[in-house]
Amino acid sequence: MRPPLTDSEKTVTKSTAVDATVVGKTAAILLTFTHGAAHSFTEIVAATGLPPSTAHRLIAQLTACALLERTTHGDYRIGRTVQSIGAARGLTTTLESLASLLLQDLSQALDVEARLGVLTPHDVAFIEKAHGHRPVTTFAHGTTVPAHATAMGKALLAFSAPSVVDRFLARGLPAYTPHTIRSQAHFRRALAMTQRSRVAVAWRELEPDRGALAVPVSDGTGQVVAAIEIRVDRPTAELARVHPTLTVAGHRLTRELSLTFSS
Repeated sequence: MRPPLTDSEKTVTKSTAVDATVVGKTAAILLTFTHGAAHSFTEIVAATGLPPSTAHRLIAQLTACALLERTTHGDYRIGRTVQSIGAARGLTTTLESLASLLLQDLSQALDVEARLGVLTPHDVAFIEKAHGHRPVTTFAHGTTVPAHATAMGKALLAFSAPSVVDRFLARGLPAYTPHTIRSQAHFRRALAMTQRSRVAVAWRELEPDRGALAVPVSDGTGQVVAAIEIRVDRPTAELARVHPTLTVAGHRLTRELSLTFSS
């Protein structure tokens, strides 16, 4: 027989039950929008079976968080926050499927490790084709690197909104090696150079004996959404050899994304 719950366990159980009830009611409201893009308050109450006062309170909280938003006719629809999550997931999935073969080709052609990175709120998430017969990793692995100490991070930040760059710089530029850029002014100059040349360089900034080159990748609207990076021992010395192939790879993925999102 299970022993009786302690007072602390009863408190946790009660708290969890309350949270689950709130989550369940909130989920019921959001799931209403799987059937129809917009609903009135009355329709949401009828669909969820919630008391009007409860529905009103939760809808107000969801609207304040931009999970829901009001239409010009006074109805409710899914808000920008949920839309951006769905769009980001769709973009990431599309990037992963399109980039997998490209990274394999790039790695084989140049005999290098090839990566594709996307900017997250705190760092750069990436997939990678390592040397040998190992397959391309996936974003599900959750592998990340700091943006300011990597070529792909610089390529992404160079074409980001100034507010995004300011947010990254406000958190500081931690040193990973003696060569990591620590000065904000120096880092901004590096981003400006990347904008002009459309190729980012990192030299012994994350690892003491490695460097990398990266180029930006745009979607169908011209917005930079990813960066392709190859890891090399001497970026400046090897630039002439690898840059044409790396640039072609960036243009290829940009074109494929443009065709995908315009179709």
